[in-house]
Order: sequence, then C-alpha cells, then structure tokens
Amino acid sequence: MRNVVLVCLDAVRKDVFDEYARRLRTRAGIEYTQARAVSGWSVPSHASMFTGTLPHEHGIHTFHRDFSGLTREETFLDRLPDHEVLGASANVYASDAFGFDELFDAYRSVSPDRRFPEGLDAERWGQEADETGMARYLAFLRSALRHERPLPSVANGVLVELDNWLADAPFEKPLDDGANIVAREAKRLVSEATEPFVLFTNFMDVHGPLTPVRSYDSSLYDARPSWSSRAFDGRAVERGEIDEIRDDITHHRELYAAATEYLDRVVDNLVDWLHSNTNNETTVVVTADHGENLGYEADRRLFAHRSGLTEGLLHVPLLVLNPPEVMESTVDDYVSHLRLGELVTGLATETVPDVTDDVIPAERIGFNVPVNPNATPLRDDDRAIRVAYEGDAKYQWDTLGNRHRYRLDPDRPSWQERDAQEVDISGYETTLFEVPIDEYRSRVETSSAERTAAVDDSVEDRLADLGYR
Repeated sequence: MRNVVLVCLDAVRKDVFDEYARRLRTRAGIEYTQARAVSGWSVPSHASMFTGTLPHEHGIHTFHRDFSGLTREETFLDRLPDHEVLGASANVYASDAFGFDELFDAYRSVSPDRRFPEGLDAERWGQEADETGMARYLAFLRSALRHERPLPSVANGVLVELDNWLADAPFEKPLDDGANIVAREAKRLVSEATEPFVLFTNFMDVHGPLTPVRSYDSSLYDARPSWSSRAFDGRAVERGEIDEIRDDITHHRELYAAATEYLDRVVDNLVDWLHSNTNNETTVVVTADHGENLGYEADRRLFAHRSGLTEGLLHVPLLVLNPPEVMESTVDDYVSHLRLGELVTGLATETVPDVTDDVIPAERIGFNVPVNPNATPLRDDDRAIRVAYEGDAKYQWDTLGNRHRYRLDPDRPSWQERDAQEVDISGYETTLFEVPIDEYRSRVETSSAERTAAVDDSVEDRLADLGYR
C-alpha cells in the first residue's frame, strides 16, 4: 500500500497557482484543470472534503463550526484501516480548538503564536495571566520552565514577543505564517509513524492578512517592508472607491502571488524529503480548500472569502504527484472535492479512480463571519447560495431569489461572466440537493442561536487576526 499526503494550500485560487506554483505543476503526474471546492471557506469545505457530502448534509458550516461531533466512520479515513492517520495544520478551524484533530491518530495544531506545538501555548497563557510589566515576563518564564517541554515553551514565548515587536518594523517580517512549522511537524509525524500512512497538511501563508516576509521572492512585489493588507478596506473596492486604494490593491495581489510562490518552494522541498525518507511509495495530492477573491470584475469586486461563490473561490488546483499508474497527465473534466476522499483512498490502494462528473454542485449556507443575532446582516453577504456546473455554464441561485447563469472559459481559470438571469434551476435544485435552499436556511436560522463555537480568548484573537471576527 502507498502512503498518501493530502496538501491543502488554504485560500489558493487556480489562476494564481497556475502562474506561481511552477515547481509542483512541473512534477505532477496528473493535473485536474477543472477541480472545484464544495464551498467558499474553510469550515464547510474541510467537512465536505473529508465526508464527501454537501454542507446541508454534514451540517458543519456557518451555523455550526464544530468538528468534534464528526467521527472517522463518517469520513474517507475509515476506508483506510491499515493506514496510520496523521495531520498538521496552521488553520485555526482545522485544529484542536474546533475538534478537527479527533479524526486523526496524531495531529499537530500550529500557528504563528505556537511555533513549537509540544510547548506551552504562549498566547493562551497570556490570555489567562494577570501580571503586567516585568512581572509578566518572569511569570511566563516560570510557567515555561515548569512545563514538561521547557525549551519549546520558552521559544514559543520569545517568538511571540519577537513577532509582536517586529510587526511595525521597517523591514520584512522575518518569520512566515506557519509554512515551515507545518512542514517541520509533518516530517516529525512521518518519522515517528508506521507505514503506510495518510497525512493531511494545511498551509495558511496565502490566507490574509498579507505582509512582506523575508522568505518571499521580493522581485514579485513592490510593497514597502512594513505594508500590511490590514492597511486598506477591501469593501472600498465593492463600493467603487478604487482610486483611493489602487496601490494597496496592487500590493495585496502581488503579495498573494509571492506567498503562493513561497508555498510552492516549501511544499516542493517537503515532497523531496518525503520521497527520501519513506520506505513505501508516497503519493502527494495538492489542492486548496477554497480560493480567494482579489477584487477583479469576475470576483464581483469582492475581496477575501467572506461571502459569495465566485470562480475565484471555487476553482482550485488539484495535482497528483507520483501517482501509482501512468495515465493521461491532464484531466479537463469537472472534479468536485466531494470525491476527493475517493481519489485519496484509490491512490492509497494503488489505483487512480475516475473521479470526474458531468455535473457537480457547490453550496454556501451563509456569511462566514459571526453575525449579531440582534442586528440586521447585509443580505447580499449573508444569503445562502447554491451552484451547479454543467458544460461551460455555471448556474447559481440563492435565498434572495436570484437565479443566474455564468459563462465559463476552460482556458481562463478563476473567471466567470454572467450571461443570463431568471434561469430555470429547478432540475439542479431537486437532483443535486436533498433539501430546498430556503427550507434549509430557515431551519438552521431557527435552530441556531449563534454562529460561534465556544473557544477561549487566544483562539478568538487568532480568528480576528484572520478576519473571521
């Protein structure tokens, strides 16, 4: 049996990946050019990747963000009983904070605030400490030295302080947003594992906020070293206020590309290490849980991934490196993440299954930022949306009554153009989805008092930093 590594490049859209992830694309044995995520942000997308079901079926989405109720038997991992199941993730949702780790035999939840996951969580300690000034530093040092892993604990505290101190420094950020940590922890897990294994990794460096990092190729961007995407409001683009922030838009897009190129290098090096340090053949699958809006016209002038189901969000890369069979290197038919588990389990058992379909769905239940239940949300942001792909057309409908058709071009990744309104979507609604969209949205709104899982202040801070609060 083969080892299989599933690499999730969080928030990486297809067109930018195609241009800047040349190492991985060059070494891929199979490239699926028309792969689509199931949803537009991490929580429902991860659940769909592992269960092979839509958000309204597995129920893990904006109204219920907790994975702790999901069992391995409900995922493709259950079909790999002879494989040790490993994971390392920098995504706060795909972490122990939300119960995602419970699916795995061994898991490492990492972040820029916890670069050594075996040590004391410095950010969480800081949320609970009452001391101030020098007394605070001494108290942390005492706690770190009492920890079962004192050196990693001290290192976590030092690196958090260094990161904070250098946040506004006039030079590039010296440490990345977790890529090296995830790669390091992945190597540790593999070194300690019994083969065969399946390893899941999530890299978050492309996910905003974006800022120049010393490891990035500086020829790809023109932003000053201290620039951050926090410096501008992406909603200004939606309002048409482009002239005021034109330079910021350019900096954001260039740094997004630079971060993608950086991950291409990091993952390429990880693949080399895996091939040199495993006994069984190891196949690597590279994809993204969703893409990103970058403010283009085809993105509806949206930024980030808070709402919508644009092609910027749904069209994602999907590569297979070192497949078990020699086959057609490029597959141009639709592939949904609903069948990603089928692909992984097939590869693990030395086959390359046909996971293409003529028609595929996608779905979003609502806004991914918690909405005050006493406030009136922005209806366009907070609507439930469904999508069906067939041929060169994308059909989209929502709980506001919109029913659009978009024209797609297989030679233009991450692009769409609306060419019809008030189209008939009834056939797709009844054959691809178990519950009508309005009925399901009304049901979860009624049964959910709020859209947040109970997490501590350190997790809340990390979510806020990523734009989820």
